[in-house]
Amino acid sequence: MNSIDFNKVRSDCKLMIENLEIWMRNIIDIELKSKYGDQYWEYQDSFGNRLISNGIIKEAKIRYDSEKTRYPRFVDSLFLDDIIRISCKPDLYNAVFKDYFVVAFPNGNNEARLFLSRLIPIRNKLYHSNPISYHEALQALCYSNDIISSIKIHYIEKNMEKKYNAPSIIKLSDSFGNQFNETQISRNNTGRGVCDTRKNNLKISVGEKIVIEVEIDPSFESEDYQTSWIFDKKDSSQYEESKYRLELNIENKHVRADFGIYCLVISNKEWHRCGDVDDSVSILYEIIPNE
Repeated sequence: MNSIDFNKVRSDCKLMIENLEIWMRNIIDIELKSKYGDQYWEYQDSFGNRLISNGIIKEAKIRYDSEKTRYPRFVDSLFLDDIIRISCKPDLYNAVFKDYFVVAFPNGNNEARLFLSRLIPIRNKLYHSNPISYHEALQALCYSNDIISSIKIHYIEKNMEKKYNAPSIIKLSDSFGNQFNETQISRNNTGRGVCDTRKNNLKISVGEKIVIEVEIDPSFESEDYQTSWIFDKKDSSQYEESKYRLELNIENKHVRADFGIYCLVISNKEWHRCGDVDDSVSILYEIIPNE
């Protein structure tokens, strides 16, 4: 394998492990919030036993409290080994996470911990520019793919129980470092969502470019729905769009305190969750003149 090929393998391994981390963070956040409240990391039972160990909480909370922009959710401040320790804690595994991992790990909690833990040194090598072996590359790709597939199977099963089983946006990110996960998208009573970058004191000047990417609930196949992008002065703007990405050059015509860009998701079904669309999420910016 030549150096160019192996550089691609390293990139693929890093991306696959990152995707696994995203999936595991999301199920931890969604499930533990649902069962133990919005500040689940502070939860204690009637005997004073913590849901998550003090050691994990102490270090993660320092990061979370000091870098809210980098770690918008508490779960984002957890390291991969923290995520594995939480997911594979015996009582939590059996009560919360077992159904997500059962396809990949039919023999239970110890098997899950064993295989997940093998990814930690590989991830560390990738993030510190250290070499990995061909065997480690196979481990990173195969283990991560199998675990993500197992999580997706249960995710699909849970979606089938919803009253309106329709595709929705689960993540929105932009080129300015903003990232809004499923639980961070503010939604009204119709289900339409908004993400406000102005809370981070972000101001964008004329002449800059905005790049936005969305992720749609992966339990739906790409051919099951269409997406579209809507924003003011679109007909006369310079932009490039695809199903999951928009690149927009900011011009004077876009200057305003609440410039909104909307991503719409419309399934191929005869009905739609929000009437005319299945999901609509806007991201708001403050655009200032370049003067």
